Amino acid sequence: MFDRVQRPAAFLLFVILLVLANWIVVPTTGHANADPGAAYIALGDSIDVGVGATDDEGYVAQLNSYLPEYLGLDVVELINLAQSGATVRAIEQEQLEPALAAIEQHEGADIVISWGGGGNDLLQFILSPGAVACRRQSSCLKRLNTLLNAVEQTADDSVRALRAAAGPNAIILMRTQYNSLAKLDYPILERIRLADIALEGLPDSPLEEGLNDRLRAIADRYDAKVVDLYLPFRADPDALIADDFIHPNDAGHAQILELAIDALNAG
Repeated sequence: MFDRVQRPAAFLLFVILLVLANWIVVPTTGHANADPGAAYIALGDSIDVGVGATDDEGYVAQLNSYLPEYLGLDVVELINLAQSGATVRAIEQEQLEPALAAIEQHEGADIVISWGGGGNDLLQFILSPGAVACRRQSSCLKRLNTLLNAVEQTADDSVRALRAAAGPNAIILMRTQYNSLAKLDYPILERIRLADIALEGLPDSPLEEGLNDRLRAIADRYDAKVVDLYLPFRADPDALIADDFIHPNDAGHAQILELAIDALNAG
């Protein structure tokens, strides 16, 4: 009779102790309470993927190797969301949401974000048959201006969302575009000139502001640092641009890395 009374009480005590043990242990060891680590989140196109560099180890991967030194940390997680061929609309529709989720996951930690785009939006226009005479036609430059207005608005929406999510302390880098057709052996001079106008604008024309002017303005609005590629690549395109007339070669990726580091350290 005595044993029958004691056994339920002992079992109840065991259950209470088990619950208390789980309550004490789980919160101190569970993943949900782990401190978030620093992250580098890259959005962009094939340049940001690393195409053109040996083993696709382009400027993004190299910049991520530099960031621990810059931030004074042991490691920075790389989250490279860039996709080859991405337009600014594709960046907004396919890369922005996972970027915002990554920002939320790393809340409270150091966050660096890079955004690069717009080149693929211009490529089809510049390579079209009518583009050869475009810079001499007001109507053609107006069409190009309309295209760039749409590119600017989409890019602005994305960067605004990134800044709002990441907060004022996050570092945002915005990469401008270079003229990939400027190599000496590209055969159509008019397309090279049109690409220059599309990127940097033409005073007293329907296209006074090019793509890069607009990207610099967006960077200024959202306190982003500009990684300005146009002039360094225009000064020595044969040394920096791959033979496909699109991507940076190893030296080109190294140049982007240097410009990104300069932007980080510019204050």
